[in-house]
Amino acid sequence: MGQTHWGWLVAIYLFLGGMGAGSLLTAAVVELTGERYKHAFCPTTLIGAGVSGPLVIIGSLLLIFDLGAGKMEPWRIIYMFTHFTSVMTWGIWLLTLFIPVSLLYGLMEIMDNYPGILAWLRRFLKFLPATLPYRSIRRVLAGVGAVLAVGVAIYTGILLSVVRAVPLWHTPLLPLLFLVSAGSTGMGLTIDLGATIAVPDVARRFHALPIIHIVLIGLEAVLIGLVLAVAWLQGGVAAESARLVLMGPNAVIFWAFVVFPGLFYPFVVHAYAIGARRHGFISGILSGAGIVIAGLFLRYLIVFSGIPVAL
Repeated sequence: MGQTHWGWLVAIYLFLGGMGAGSLLTAAVVELTGERYKHAFCPTTLIGAGVSGPLVIIGSLLLIFDLGAGKMEPWRIIYMFTHFTSVMTWGIWLLTLFIPVSLLYGLMEIMDNYPGILAWLRRFLKFLPATLPYRSIRRVLAGVGAVLAVGVAIYTGILLSVVRAVPLWHTPLLPLLFLVSAGSTGMGLTIDLGATIAVPDVARRFHALPIIHIVLIGLEAVLIGLVLAVAWLQGGVAAESARLVLMGPNAVIFWAFVVFPGLFYPFVVHAYAIGARRHGFISGILSGAGIVIAGLFLRYLIVFSGIPVAL
């Protein structure tokens, strides 16, 4: 039986933190490569920049309350900023920097797409100029936000990998897996799912999209395989954790909610898109939804399949 100390709230935090970071990364790449400016309306940057901050905020609140201090003694949260040898402190500083940058980036995207917001704000904030250099501001925020997003995505894996008492988690492969998964779920949410609904032929704008998806899917599959193989070869509770995932009580979730929707189906869809030189509307949406769902259940499996060493 896997550990029971960390529950669903932690799994959802890891998922939302990774997807929020991946969404900003996707928007930042589209912004910094200039792809955003080839079209009058770019739903990818609007969605990616707009959702990244709120997703990470919701996830962070869930983590704080799961730790207990947020419910019983919320003033103790301030001490989490000062223990610089603690991974928790590294993470809380990353989140503290990432959240305002991502929120400001999202606000700039929304205000640029809906100019009436700035005019409305100027009714109360007279010091605001009539126009803002949105492009210059966004490029700075996208660059800074992308660096912080990589840190946030990796941190969600480090948070588990430093726990020596759970061998399945205690591997440097886990932060890499969560970073790749964050990029994959971010693209799945912002392009395949969100942007495709807003602009059905949006995939035509990103000719390299199927190849990038296949590379990320391949990397994620290899990293998942390595994490489980290393655990299996360690023996003991580590091997028992891998058995739980592959053929034990959690196997149905692994094959039905991670492998099929998040790896197999998107791989087939994007391989077909490369051959056919086109991307189907429905298959694109289903691929995005599958990748997002798999991202959540991957973290669920990692959290709940970790068996602690008996003391």
